[in-house]
Order: sequence, then structure tokens, then C-alpha cells
Amino acid sequence: MTRILAAYSPRDITFEEVVVRLREGRLDIPLGEIIAIEVRPGEWLTTQFARLSTGLFGLSPGADPRSLFVTTIENRPESMRLSSGLLVFLSEPRWTLATEKDLRPGQEVLESAERWLARAKLAVDGRPDSGDLVEVLRHHIATTLGPDEKADLSAAARLLAGRQSILDVIPQILARDTAFQERLKEFETAEKERLKEALRFKLETEIEAEKARLAEIRSEIAEAETRLAVAGQRELLLRSEAEKHEEAIRARIVEAATQLHRNVVAQGDHLRRELEELREMVAQIPVPAAAVAYAPPADERPPVEARENVSASPLEAMEMADEGARKSIVAGLSSATGLTQADIVAILLKATDEIPVLIGERAAGTAADIVAAVGGEDSAVAFCDPSRISWQDLMRDETSDLAAAVAKAKVNPDLLVPIAICGITNGPCEYWIPQFIESRRAGRLPRNLAIVASAGVDGSRVSVPDSILRFLMPIEVPDRARPVRRLFAGPWSADLDSNRANLADAIDVLSQSEAFESAALQRAAKTLSRVPPGAAMAEVGKAFVRQAKWLASISADGQYEFKNRFKNIEG
Repeated sequence: MTRILAAYSPRDITFEEVVVRLREGRLDIPLGEIIAIEVRPGEWLTTQFARLSTGLFGLSPGADPRSLFVTTIENRPESMRLSSGLLVFLSEPRWTLATEKDLRPGQEVLESAERWLARAKLAVDGRPDSGDLVEVLRHHIATTLGPDEKADLSAAARLLAGRQSILDVIPQILARDTAFQERLKEFETAEKERLKEALRFKLETEIEAEKARLAEIRSEIAEAETRLAVAGQRELLLRSEAEKHEEAIRARIVEAATQLHRNVVAQGDHLRRELEELREMVAQIPVPAAAVAYAPPADERPPVEARENVSASPLEAMEMADEGARKSIVAGLSSATGLTQADIVAILLKATDEIPVLIGERAAGTAADIVAAVGGEDSAVAFCDPSRISWQDLMRDETSDLAAAVAKAKVNPDLLVPIAICGITNGPCEYWIPQFIESRRAGRLPRNLAIVASAGVDGSRVSVPDSILRFLMPIEVPDRARPVRRLFAGPWSADLDSNRANLADAIDVLSQSEAFESAALQRAAKTLSRVPPGAAMAEVGKAFVRQAKWLASISADGQYEFKNRFKNIEG
């Protein structure tokens, strides 16, 4: 069953007549249930009315026409008006908040006001204290009026309060009233005193709070001074104990060194005595005549190479990786790490000139996998930390086999010996990177020693100076990189000299970008000319161009890519 939203809006009678009939309980509406009655143009009663037992509508019990709550319609609902005065809403109306209003006819309100003025004049006339009209009216109202008359007076006052002309003249009347002015001065004086007391109380409260805070701070300072004094005493005690321990350790070191020296001297004397005894025993052994009589002629003796019988090193003894094996290894590395084949080739080319640095969550593992695929599973892998400052510190790490890799590179200058140095930002790499680069350039380290590095991902990083970044070529490793299967197929030959046949093409590829200066273009072109057969030189050259742009951004404004990988951004 659908509820009909209907209201009543008069058509044949006025709005004042609607209010009169509601007051008298004889408003006839041809529908038993309505939601609102229009009592003024656009103003509706939604409450304070009811259907009486006679079938007619009137005001609810207790409702006063001097103070009825009316409302208006905010939206524009669809409606249908009937000739009987009914207004049927086809959509839900939205009502405003109700306001209190006097719905009596204007003439009735004026008559009520005139009656009150006459009563006020009658109440004041003939009284000796008629100067204070307000007190007289208040006394008269309190002693002679009933509730209905008081409501009538309130309604009249509300009506008069809305007249602008009365509001404009009231201040002038009050300004000439001596009693009002005196009361106004008393009110101002009392308000000033009240504000003074409030401010004084607030100020005293804040002062007490600040005093309490000051006392608390003084207490904290005293406690801190006490802790500082205790810490100073502890520091003195610890320093004294440390000096004692240092002296004891030095004494033990001297004692151990003396004992070690004595042992070495004793061992040397013992070996010297044994050697003398051995010589005496050899001198006493008789020499056979046949051995003395025959000695082979010089031309029948074996050559020096045969007599020395020098065995080949492990790298020379293994079968070299041919061009097809190299292509297969590069393809396998690209498939597993997510890097392009051009990036893999660029890393291997730059590894003998500069230092390619892999960046990302899986950078360390990828660097180790590339080295293992080129140099075998026994390739050197070193990890940096704050205790490894120089290249000699890395060489002394027995677990990394770095010293063995350098020795292999010296013995096999025609073979590529790769090493992986992981987490270069975990320690101060600015001490060993220039040492490595310059030592390799000057020939103190073999040129065929290829280094592939990785940057730390998280933790406490040591910032890399901008002067060191010019030696690096950063390449980001995708997060989808996975471990590489065993791809080693033999050692690689070290092609360290530029290929004159490819040099012109390399210069042409790199000169298409404006990122290179003249000297940098020549160096990069020499490295790019060593690109292996089958590799796209243009694709490999893109990695060189990216590095050049990266270096240019470093020297320009310092806001370069991967900055948070090489700087301790967190402080």
C-alpha cells in the first residue's frame, strides 16, 4: 500500500481565514490525512494541528497562534494541485528547520499592543516612582497579568522587535535616559572588574604552572649533573684500567716476541747443526768409479724445458670457450637476470676499463652469477664492510680468493679473470677504487682482471663521493632476477685491444648522442669497438650513452639517478 503525501493549500479563502478556522477548529479539508497546511505564502504548518472528532481540522491542544512553528520547502518536488485545495506531492518534499512565528492577523496584534500601551500609561499615572518605567511595568506585570496575557505581551514584543524603525529609535531613547546610562556605566565597571579578575586568575595559574615547570627542569638538570659526574668518574676508572691492560698486553707481546725470537734462533741453530752433520755424512760416502768415469756429452742432455717440466696452470689446461659458447652464456645470463643481452655485453666490456655496478635487491647475487658464468665456480667473490678500506685489505681476505685471482690473471695475461666485489657502499670504497683503477692502468695489476661490483641495498650505507662516481657504470637489476644455472664452459680470452675495424662504427654510434665530450668519446669508442661478433653494437652503445648522461647529471646539479643508492640519505 502506497502512502499519499498530500497537503492543504487554500484556494477560495485567505491565509488569515485558514488560521482563524484552525483556531476555531472548523477547517474543512476533504482528506483525512495530510502532512502540512499552508498558513502563509510559502510557509507551512507540519505540526501543531490535528483532525478533530467532528472530522474538521484545528490546532492541537496547547498550541498558541502567537507561537506556532512554521517551515518552508527547500527543494522543488513534483506536485499536483486539485480544485479542492489539496496538493498531492509526487516526490518527497524536503522541509527546512521550523521557526517560531505569530500567525494572528495584524489587526489583532495592533489592538493587543494598543491595549498594553493604555494599561502601561494607566499603571504609571499617579505613582510617585513613575520615573523608572521599567520597574513599574515589571511590577504591574507580576501582580496583575495572567499567563495568557503574558503570552500576548511576548508575541507583541516579538512583532515590534522586527520593526526597523523601532530598533533605530530605541538607542536614541536609551541615550537620554539617565537611569539606563547609570546602569550601563555600572555594567561596564563590573565587566572591567570581572575581566581583570579573570586575567589575574589566568596569569596566576600560568605563573604557578611555569614555576612548577622550572622546578622540574632544575630537578632534571641536577639529576643530569649527578649522572655526568658519575660518568666522569667511571671514565677515569675505565681509562686507568685500560692503561693497565694496555701495559700488560704490551708486556705480554714483548715477552711473546722475545720467546718467538728465541725459538726461531734455536730452530735455526738446530737446522744449521743438522746441515753440518749431513755434509760430513755425505763427505764420508765413497763415490763409485763408474759414475765418475761417464758423463753424457752436452749435446745429448735434454733441453731446459724438458728438465724443468713446468706444468700448465689450471686455466691453460682447460678448453677455451668458443664464440658459440659465449653467445649461449650471454643469452642464459640475460634470461635469468632480466637484463638485456646488450647490458650483459656492456658489463663485460666495461669490467676491464672501469667498474660496472649492479643495483637492486638481487644485485649481489647477479654479480656473483655473472662472474661464475665467465670464470667458473672458483671465481673470486669479495664482500665489503667498514673494516676493509684499502685494496690490500680486500686482498688479505682469505675467504674471497681475491689474491689467487690476481695471481691467475698475472700468470694468464691472455685470459679474462673476473672477480665480484659486492656491497661497495657498505664500506669506504673511495680509498680502494682509485687505487685499483690507477694500479691497473699503470700495470701494477693485470689488465685482464675484470671487476663486477654491486651496491648495498639497505642498512647503514657509506656515502660515495662524486669524484669516485666517475669510475662507475650503474646498471639496475630487475626484481624478477633469479639464480643462474651453471653456465661456465671454459675460460674466456681477454680481448683488451681496440678493434680497428670496428672503431669507426663505434665512433659513429656514440657520436649520435651529445652526452660525450671529445676525450670521453674516444675512450668509450675504443671500449665499444671490442664488442664480440654477433652482438648489436648500437644496443650495447645505449648502455654507454646512459652512463655518459648519468655522469653529466652528477657534475651538473647533483640530482642524479640512483642517488639514494650511493648516498647515505637517512643521515
